[in-house]
Amino acid sequence: MGFGLKWISFIRACFSSSSISVLINGSPTREFSPERGIRQGDPISPFLFIIVAEGLNILVKRALNNGLLQGLKVGHDNLIITHLQYADDTIFFGEWNKRNAKYISKLLKCFENISGLKVNFRKSKLYGIGTSTAETEQMASYINCSAGSTPFTYLGLPIRVPTSHTSSWQPIVEKFDKRLSDWAAKSISFGGRLTIIKSILSSIPLYYFSLFHAPSAILNVLESKRRKFFWGGKVADNVGTSFTSSISKRIGNGTSISFWHDIWIGSDNLKALFHRLYMLESHKEVTVADRIMHVNSTSIGNWDWSRTPRGRAMNELAELNNLISSVSISDCPDSWKFSLDASGIFTTSTMSNLINTLKYDINSRNLSLPHNKYVPQKVFIFSWRVIQLKILVRSELDKKGIDLHTILCPLCDHHIETIDHALINCQKVSSIWIQLLKWWNQNSTTISNINEAIISDQGFSHTPIGSSLWQATKWIACYIIWKHRNLKVFSGKIWNPAVIISEMQTQSFSWISNRSRKKTSIDWHQWLLNPSFYVASPPNRMGVG
Repeated sequence: MGFGLKWISFIRACFSSSSISVLINGSPTREFSPERGIRQGDPISPFLFIIVAEGLNILVKRALNNGLLQGLKVGHDNLIITHLQYADDTIFFGEWNKRNAKYISKLLKCFENISGLKVNFRKSKLYGIGTSTAETEQMASYINCSAGSTPFTYLGLPIRVPTSHTSSWQPIVEKFDKRLSDWAAKSISFGGRLTIIKSILSSIPLYYFSLFHAPSAILNVLESKRRKFFWGGKVADNVGTSFTSSISKRIGNGTSISFWHDIWIGSDNLKALFHRLYMLESHKEVTVADRIMHVNSTSIGNWDWSRTPRGRAMNELAELNNLISSVSISDCPDSWKFSLDASGIFTTSTMSNLINTLKYDINSRNLSLPHNKYVPQKVFIFSWRVIQLKILVRSELDKKGIDLHTILCPLCDHHIETIDHALINCQKVSSIWIQLLKWWNQNSTTISNINEAIISDQGFSHTPIGSSLWQATKWIACYIIWKHRNLKVFSGKIWNPAVIISEMQTQSFSWISNRSRKKTSIDWHQWLLNPSFYVASPPNRMGVG
């Protein structure tokens, strides 16, 4: 295979210098040198196997060039495929005849004699495409292997299965079901569920999706199962936005843009906007360059109808001609346009900034939160659950039909416990917010509802760092208030505002400083005295950002 003598001597040394001792009844034998191969688990073993397997590849190519094998021709370029190799799995392709089968069998035996790797024909299977079962069994008997039938699995993927059928995706759905269960979801925190969804559930179908186009019904089923797992058995409202609705084609020379199917003018494709004309189109896959031409500095249509438009189709044609009259064709290639940025260019930083500057309506259930890196995941998820009205205060439990002895606030025992009341407006809670605002020198700021506590960036919104730190502090405050409310309800702990304020100061300092770039840049005494010092000062006083 063209390796140098020095390299070969290095590899030979790996075989000759190793020694092995075997334990017999717990006692080691005398060491001896292996005669064939290297020690099991040696890191060089897979590399040597790949080199040996390359020898099989060379044998097959030579047999093909000498006319001994006949592969399959695929594609417009008539690419000849004879085999596919992955580690110790090999699949051969060829025309269905005894001559091909005989030479494949002989080639494998030749490889066995050269390399010392024995091919197990009992584990090998022969599959016939478009042949009867009897023909397949007869050919398999001819080369001394077993006959297989379609569909079958190769490298974990189903072969010759109609992937457009939902039943073909049942193995993926079953893998999801094995990973998920209502009882497991209820015994794991929201942060743990989110970690499982990101690290496990999102990666399970990727292998299939990289090769096959999944039906929309299967995508909806898998997404429903993920949402159900996250909410502990209860399916949450579907939230999010479509990325594809934010991109469109930008006209250049028009040679790569489908006139009818791509979105290149207006908010939808022309097939949907002018359906009657589309049905009359003689060549439905035409490009923009095929259908638009310039006459006297005006763009007109170069139409080719199966019949002359009439009636409503004529009205659509007049509207279409007016729409394309201002289209300009250039010599530049076509490109993509990102509609959510003035430049039309998509960047991850642009999308991140756009998400962080979105405005939210607290009366809507379709809410999200901008990312804040200064809080741990459990605080972020809690804050998100607050704006989704998923915190189980007594009024929410009553709505679910749970029989409670009272729906009054367990802290003040005077008002119905809603989310706003439990976290903001209760007399015992509002006094804590007053002290928090005083600690941050925000005496002119008021917090009267969860919108102002969770979503609003009022306060230090004039600097990005100030907005993020103040928002993080408010989220941590809500989290600790809810924690001490539960300690009072379920453990009988005494409600102590001084302890709660102290914990807010300690936890906010710990979480924010540990998530800053320079952990030692935040002084504990300065933070305790006046945290606004770090957001009202130049950014170099604090290693955040």
